[in-house]
Order: sequence, then structure tokens, then C-alpha cells
Amino acid sequence: MRSESTGTPAAFLSSRCDGDKRAGFTLIEALVAMALVLAFVATLGPYLFHARRIMDNGERRIQAQILLRTLLNAPFDRSHLANATRSGDFNGLQWRVVATPMAIDTTPANAQSRTAYRIAASVSFGTGQIVAAETVELAKSQ
Repeated sequence: MRSESTGTPAAFLSSRCDGDKRAGFTLIEALVAMALVLAFVATLGPYLFHARRIMDNGERRIQAQILLRTLLNAPFDRSHLANATRSGDFNGLQWRVVATPMAIDTTPANAQSRTAYRIAASVSFGTGQIVAAETVELAKSQ
């Protein structure tokens, strides 16, 4: 009497006999395939971990750039602009804004007297990583 399996034939391909030849992988073939996969992972592994670190730093860099833009666009008291320095810490990011007067000799005779100030802002994040920007603001001369 002969019995048949009700399972799928694809699951039993490696155990089916076709004469003297058996389908499937030998132990040597499996070890060679495993060695190739491990060599591939060992070669690309450091690059993948480095890319992950870059992405983590990218998020911090974006946060620092957003804070930098906010600092430059934030309203501030222009009457105390001369040699003003502000600094602080926000969400693990250290920031600093420095205002220094600039000597510009191009004011028309009929214009109000204004002084130009160089505003330099920087935000540091991580170890030795800084984003910085500069702009020029006008303030009334006192």
C-alpha cells in the first residue's frame, strides 16, 4: 500500500529522490554561501554604521540650523545693540549671538543717521561641530 502526503510538493523537493540524484544543497555549498554572505556583511558593515552616524548627526545639524535661523530672525532691542553679546543653551545646543558696529561711510545727507551692526550667530552641537551665519542690521544712532 502506498501513502501520499497532502502537503505542498515544493516543501518536499529536497527529500524527493530522482534515481541516484537528490535535490538540495550539500553542506559544503551551504557553508560557501554563508561565507559569501558574511564577507559581504563584513565589507559593507562599517559603511552602513557610518551612514547611520551621519544620519544621527544630520538630525542634530538640522536642529542647529533651525535654531540659528530663529536667532537671526528673532526681534531684539536695537537700542542696546552696540557690542551686545547673548548666549545660551537650548535643547542641548549652545548658541551665541554677537553684535559689533560697522563703519560704513555711504549715508546720504538727507537720510536719518543709522549705524550698521554686524550680527554673527553660531550654534554648536556635538563635539566641535558648529553652524554659523552673519547678517547686517541697521539701528538708529544715539
